[in-house]
Amino acid sequence: MTVATDLLPALQWHQLIHDEDYHKDVAAMSPAMRMKHFALHLAKYSAYLLDASERGDDALTARALVDSFAIVLAIANTLGQNLACDLPARNQEDLAGQSPDVWRSFVKEAGILAKACESLDHIEDLAFKVMMKQANARLAVTILRGADQQSIGLIEAYKVRLREVEIRSPFDAFIQQRRSGRTQ
Repeated sequence: MTVATDLLPALQWHQLIHDEDYHKDVAAMSPAMRMKHFALHLAKYSAYLLDASERGDDALTARALVDSFAIVLAIANTLGQNLACDLPARNQEDLAGQSPDVWRSFVKEAGILAKACESLDHIEDLAFKVMMKQANARLAVTILRGADQQSIGLIEAYKVRLREVEIRSPFDAFIQQRRSGRTQ
């Protein structure tokens, strides 16, 4: 897990550029709407993870964890959260208190994030941003732990998955050409 946490700032940057280039519809949403969008993704992935666990489907587990990791990075970017700073203090505490069933932890934290998003609609007296950041950090730890338990090379799988999404865009060649011009 240490390797992944050391790479988090670069991965967050990679996710930010990916989202700006390939998910303009989501990037254009208000932060509150983006957070609700991400909470819905995590609810979907919660169902995938539980289904995969019940069926013993390692491929679905890997896909849901990788996609969830991308969402956690996007959430961090939306909240202005530096996961690399938030995780080190939380790793030992969260991992020590976490049951072997990481999927239960995933569902719990996704639910907490959804509650924080829902509180925005009602303008509840709730520290929703703090709640969102804490839930996101715990989700990140849960995903990293799940990937470790499943022997998933999360960083490489994440990069491959993003590229799969990118090549589906009709503008991929233009975006890649523009990106290569940025680095020269």
